[in-house]
Amino acid sequence: MRTDLHIIASCTKRKRAPVPPELRLRELRETKPDLRARRWWSRLHEHPHPTLPAESLYAGEHWRVVLELPPLALQARLRPRLWVASAGYGLIPSDAPIRPYSATFSRDDEDSVVPRHPSRSTGALSRQWWMALARETGPAPGEPRLLHHLARSSPDARILVVASPSYLGALEEDLALAARALRRPEHLLVISAPGPTSRGVLAPHWVPSSARLQAALGGTRNALSVRIAKDLLRRASGEDVTDLDAARVQGYYGRLIHRSAPPPRLQRTPMTDDEVRRFIAREMRTEQRTWSAMLRRLRDSGLACEQQRFRRLFLELQERP
Repeated sequence: MRTDLHIIASCTKRKRAPVPPELRLRELRETKPDLRARRWWSRLHEHPHPTLPAESLYAGEHWRVVLELPPLALQARLRPRLWVASAGYGLIPSDAPIRPYSATFSRDDEDSVVPRHPSRSTGALSRQWWMALARETGPAPGEPRLLHHLARSSPDARILVVASPSYLGALEEDLALAARALRRPEHLLVISAPGPTSRGVLAPHWVPSSARLQAALGGTRNALSVRIAKDLLRRASGEDVTDLDAARVQGYYGRLIHRSAPPPRLQRTPMTDDEVRRFIAREMRTEQRTWSAMLRRLRDSGLACEQQRFRRLFLELQERP
């Protein structure tokens, strides 16, 4: 008898269809999470843009590897179902019909669910937003809107979560409840880079995503967590799925990280403020980018600038007439 495996992957910034301006979270002026979420949901629900299945809308390396996970789970004699933890839609099945949108739990993004000058902690506001989205029916009526509801509906299942620390900050309480709803709490696995949640209530379930594993697993740093999930499912035994229990997985990847060499330090060329301003101005003329995307492009070209300084200079240029 096959065991159910629910794979929950965070959404991606990149989409395969253009995002309408009205479906960018930066367009909302409300700051209270509940009111902001209701206004946001009205926009998603009422906008005339055609919908696409979520699995066909997301793009990029992270999502391409995510789509490889269900076939690998089938080979491991599991019965997989893929879900998306979306900052715009909440918890949705991967075939749910959704519209292109731009919303994220990442704090350093123009379309962050956290306002620019938050009155509360980022984690608290993200969790409140996640719960507010769950109160909406969602694009797939009848499906669970929270992770602990999903666990409660199939308590013998295994749950594999792949998400960044900012997304786990939003899902933390929901995941803690999901672990308690499972008959075997060790059947919950959370793969992510180190962050506050890896030291909190999710510590028993956390599988470390370390840059030391990049040489062995390949790909970019941004897709490392999902590549660990891919490696994990490749290794899973079809006869003995206890290989997927949290303690065993933690031990295996902990030892692998310990044996792996640290990644080489990148030697980037420092820049003056004027050089950074000229770079930003050129990028603004060629393509509309967020400051975080511009900073990645700058660093990929072998140049260096501190995150806070780059953001300050970007906003400074953006506000000029």
